[in-house]
Amino acid sequence: MYGYLLFSHLAGLMVWVGAILAVIVMLFMLRSQLGKPEANTLSKRIISVFSRFAHPSAFVVLVSGVIMIIQLDMGSDKPFWLDMMEKAGGTIILLFLIVVGIMGGKLKKRLQAASDSVSVSSYVTSLAVSLIAILAVVLIVSLKL
Repeated sequence: MYGYLLFSHLAGLMVWVGAILAVIVMLFMLRSQLGKPEANTLSKRIISVFSRFAHPSAFVVLVSGVIMIIQLDMGSDKPFWLDMMEKAGGTIILLFLIVVGIMGGKLKKRLQAASDSVSVSSYVTSLAVSLIAILAVVLIVSLKL
């Protein structure tokens, strides 16, 4: 069971990070063309597809991580890296799901209604901050500090 959970945890992490990287790159490349109906429609579709992959994979990472930590049954004597993964990782996932979900919905509405240029910089910035936080947790866990 632990092997399947570890696989789903790592696979979910890869899909989550990959989706964030892909949407950052695509929206960054489209930023100069926003305001045109085609670019707005494409950006809206990119955000929808991103949400379809990133949010469920983040949830899979959260659930599989919680179940694996429960299975370890270490009590309060957890090493720092495990405590960091549990607390910081869980917080990052929940904040990501809430903040990016709300911002993505608002941006899609603005892209649908806008006839002039729409800024995606705050959305891309929030994704970049999420990505940096995710990678920081992965680094700490990988080094087992």
